[in-house]
Amino acid sequence: MNADQLAKQQADAMARQQRVNNAHATAQAMVGTASPSANDRKTPSRPTRQPVKQTNVIADALGLTAMFTDFRKGQFEKDKAEGKNASVAKINQEKKFDAEAADEHSWGDVPLCAGPEDLLQEHGLGQGIMWYYKFMHFIIGYNFVLLLIALISFIPHIVTGPNYDGGQGTRFPGAFYLSTYTEKSYAPFVLSVTLMLILTFSLGPTYRYYVKRWYAKQREARDAAAAGDQNVNWIEDEFEGQYGRAQFDYVDENAVDRIEYDPPTNTRFNRWGVGLSIFLMTVVLGVSGIVTFYMQRAARESGGNALASFCIAVFVAGLGFAWEYLCYLLTKIEKWAYWTDYWRSTTVKVLLFKILNIFTVFLVKRIEYQADVSEDDCQLRDLGNQFLLLIAFNTLATFANLGYVLFFTDKEAERTPDGPREFILATEYVEIVYRQFLLGLGFLVMPMIVLFGLAANIIEYWLDKYRMLRVCNKPGQTKSAFSGVLAFYFFLSALFILLSFPNGAVFVLAGSYGLSDDPTCYIYQ
Repeated sequence: MNADQLAKQQADAMARQQRVNNAHATAQAMVGTASPSANDRKTPSRPTRQPVKQTNVIADALGLTAMFTDFRKGQFEKDKAEGKNASVAKINQEKKFDAEAADEHSWGDVPLCAGPEDLLQEHGLGQGIMWYYKFMHFIIGYNFVLLLIALISFIPHIVTGPNYDGGQGTRFPGAFYLSTYTEKSYAPFVLSVTLMLILTFSLGPTYRYYVKRWYAKQREARDAAAAGDQNVNWIEDEFEGQYGRAQFDYVDENAVDRIEYDPPTNTRFNRWGVGLSIFLMTVVLGVSGIVTFYMQRAARESGGNALASFCIAVFVAGLGFAWEYLCYLLTKIEKWAYWTDYWRSTTVKVLLFKILNIFTVFLVKRIEYQADVSEDDCQLRDLGNQFLLLIAFNTLATFANLGYVLFFTDKEAERTPDGPREFILATEYVEIVYRQFLLGLGFLVMPMIVLFGLAANIIEYWLDKYRMLRVCNKPGQTKSAFSGVLAFYFFLSALFILLSFPNGAVFVLAGSYGLSDDPTCYIYQ
């Protein structure tokens, strides 16, 4: 054996001995008797959590962060650095859209009774669809709680006895109108309205918390399953929710040019187009007010308040439908670069117009009513009829939309992201928020109107599921719960329910604008 071989053997022996020593030391550290006591053990260092500002928490809960924070900031630069120009992105998006269309008839006959999580897990419809129907469950539950709150004033009203004098109607449905409530029911009415307002303002933050807790529980279950726990169930999908599409999001192949070369330099929309939208909204609202004034006067003179309320409900529903169609055209003129911004702009215009139009209509109605008031009919009854008709027409519009898609559109036509046979979550959410806004204002003049709202939402739930599963094209997969944007929408509608003049909660409770001076409005006497 030469010197080199001997040296190699010695080195190998030393290495083996070192490994044995290391293994022994590790075992001693794990099971040895010299383990430190609990008091002597060092607490593992953790990263210091940055304090969260209370204002940021509130802004997030109310949806202000989701609406006014530019989550796309730097996205264009990132896409450009990765070579994702808009032309390539558009091609990839169209390929994905075509793949979804090719898969149109391969997703099976999904049962109408399938739950939200079944739609995701068993039928692959994506988190966006799951969250829409979870949201519907949430809203139906909210309406049920609102119904219990309405009973706080309705039961004492029935016990003490409604006042049917002064043309207020018969026992049914007259007892439902606030115009038949007596002064003995005023305190319970104030309590129920106060609770309704608290519930309405907390609706958005509560839903946002519900969504976050669901995600947290899913992550905990996923981690437990990864650690070997066989007794946990979790949704096998990614849990990173975001507003809108997760894939390439450019509206068209010219989006990069609009972002990079337009004079505003850092915008991804046409400011002239946005200005035009605001101007047209103002003009249409003004026209709506003028038409409402003369329609109310003419209808009241010819057929009374009931005819006037019916005509105005038809007008509001028709104008809302026309404005939605106009919004699609205006949003295209605004030339948004991303689909997320495109749909957000569209839904904001639709919802804001509908809320402001209701504000305009009822302001004009009260002005006209004061100019030619009847001495034996409380305004509250007319207002209650108006809200009942608005909710009824809002529900009928869902049936009308279904009929239009069934009989006037071609199922074999080429698919487009905003086509009539697409189940567009953004617009579906807006309709629900708008109905809740009507219920909130209607509660102030007819507390038991929430019973009709609850029925309307249950009908909407099953009708939407039928339309999506049996009539519309297969929805594209998204991961958004829309919780931040919905929180903002609910906060906006709650502000109008509280403060809108003259039908907001502040003014109805105070009996302002002629209500407390009207001897036929017994609750204020």
